[in-house]
This record gives sequence, C-alpha cells and structure tokens, in this order.
Amino acid sequence: MRRFIFCILLLFVLSPVVAQSARDFIRMGNKEYRQERYDKAETYYLKSLEKSPSFEAYYNLGNAYVMQQKDSTAYENYKKADSLGTDDLMRKARNFHNMGNIWYAQGLAAAQQEGANAAGAFQNSVNFFKSSLRCNPDDHETRYNLAMAQYQLKKNQDKNGGGNNEENQDKKEQQQKQEQKEQQKPQQQQEEQPQQPEQKKEEMSNQTAEQLLNSAQQDEKDVQRKLNENQNNKRRSLEKDW
Repeated sequence: MRRFIFCILLLFVLSPVVAQSARDFIRMGNKEYRQERYDKAETYYLKSLEKSPSFEAYYNLGNAYVMQQKDSTAYENYKKADSLGTDDLMRKARNFHNMGNIWYAQGLAAAQQEGANAAGAFQNSVNFFKSSLRCNPDDHETRYNLAMAQYQLKKNQDKNGGGNNEENQDKKEQQQKQEQKEQQKPQQQQEEQPQQPEQKKEEMSNQTAEQLLNSAQQDEKDVQRKLNENQNNKRRSLEKDW
C-alpha cells in the first residue's frame, strides 16, 4: 500500500514538471530564492540549465551558491555566465561585481595566512570591480568596493615588499647612487658636519613617523569599520529576479 501511494505521489509531482521551460525553472528558482530556500533554488536553476544554458541561469545559480557560502562554486558559475555573455550591461556589471566580491573575500582570508598571496587576490578583485564600472559607471557600491580592494592591495603589497617591480628597481638604483655619492665625499667634510642638527633632524623624523603611524592606524580602523558594514550587506545585495 505504501509503495502504491508513493508511486502516485511521484507521478503527481513529476507530471507537470515535464512541460516546464528553462525560463519557468528560473522563475521557480527565484521564488525559492526569495523564500531563502537556496538549496531548492539551486535545483531549479540547474534544471533550467539542463533545458537551455543561459546567462541568467548561471548568474542566479552563482547567487544561490554564494548564499550557501560556496564561493568557489559560485565563482565558476559567474565565469560561465560571462562566457555566454549578455547585451544587458547592468546584468553584466553585477556579474563582474560579484566576482570581485569573491576575490576580495579570498584576499581577506589569505591575508590571515602566512605565505598566502593576498595581494594577488586583491589585484583580481580590483580588476573585476573596474570591469563592472566600465559596464555601469554610476554604481556607487562597486566604486566603494573598488576603493576598499585598492586599499587592501596596497596594504598587502607594502607588507610583503611587493608592488611594481620597475618602481622597486628604480628606487634600488637611486639608493645605490646616493650611497656612492656619500662614499665619495671628503672625510674632512663628513667630520666637520655639525652633530646637533643631525640629532634634531633624526628626532623630528621619529616624531613625524610616529604621527604618520598613528594616522595610518586610525585610517585602517575607519576602513575596517566601513568594511564590516559593507560585508553585512553584501549577501543581501545580489540581484536575482530575472
């Protein structure tokens, strides 16, 4: 008896689904997404892709994975959406925006790990946010995220001695030239230089450095506070209703 009932229920559930189109499955997935049933939304988006791959289905599936904290899988679906392309620049901008968010999160995680390439992740984040702004220059959220990613990129480059290799080489050459000039000065001239001004200069330099450090620390606290506020809203900002 139980088996008989099960078979009837199965047919009842499946029979109307057979006629559903790829667009219908996207709408059904969106409905589940709005109800925060992201695993069910994922199922419908996958069914839509089985019917007909589309930018919308891959993008929405990526959103469903993000909400389930499966960022790597989400990123792969955003990439597939980008490979299919769309004529809608706003949708394209949101796709790049979300890829930038994923790389930014990876950069923050890498920054906490010894030897991890946080700067590389932040650089990718910067690139995707810039691509998003090329599609939609008026998106203030993306512009803010870009500024945050650029800040973190510079911070991690400085911490790791990174940055532009050509600039580093130029600085190294200038330092070597300066050292050579110092070595060529007459010994008497170096001995006759007044000692007190040098000490005062060093003292002022230390004081200036301390002020700059305090200012940088305060700036970082402000940036981190804004970041926390932005991160709390990030997962609610994903566009999905297509």
